[in-house]
Amino acid sequence: MGLEAAVSIDDPDGCPVADAAAETGEQVDSVRWTDAGDRTVEEFELDADTSTPDGTKEVFGDDRYSVYRFERDRSDTCFCEQIEAFGCPVVDVQSNGGDLRVVFRPEDVETLRGVVMTLRETFGDVSLDHLVQSGDPEQSDTVVVDRGRLTDRQREVLETAYGMGYFEHPKGANAGEVADALDINSATFRGHLSAAQSKLLESVVEG
Repeated sequence: MGLEAAVSIDDPDGCPVADAAAETGEQVDSVRWTDAGDRTVEEFELDADTSTPDGTKEVFGDDRYSVYRFERDRSDTCFCEQIEAFGCPVVDVQSNGGDLRVVFRPEDVETLRGVVMTLRETFGDVSLDHLVQSGDPEQSDTVVVDRGRLTDRQREVLETAYGMGYFEHPKGANAGEVADALDINSATFRGHLSAAQSKLLESVVEG
């Protein structure tokens, strides 16, 4: 049995990968990094015909894609490294239009809860996009999620966000657009969304 989770954030501050996606308007794939003393060296891929993002240099390219590299101080707060600090290797990283989406495999639900809480404390509006549990397909482990635990407003927020594609990747709408549709500000939207997601996650844990 195991868990796989994906979390996402709109325009994380200080993330060169998300900055490159926002600058070029392209999807960033295949993000990799390695420690080099007091520095971290990162690389990512973009379409071959994309211009070089600011602060990076092209280190490889052909007619399919180009690879760009940048360096950052290891003391800088990094979204992915915050996840790895919980002993969760990052499986996949993508960024589209400045949104960052990270897939990882927490050891258990309590670890996942710790990751999400830490990311929200550090970065703010972090969404849990999906949570998948593996196991023997012949064994049933059904969890009933009680939507009655949500307030009417929380359900409206979730339904509107889902209908507008907020949880898709790339997103069909950002937090500001969903908030506008609900006639609330972005901070209120994030508060309702965070509370709703926490209640649904509790249903999964308690189930």
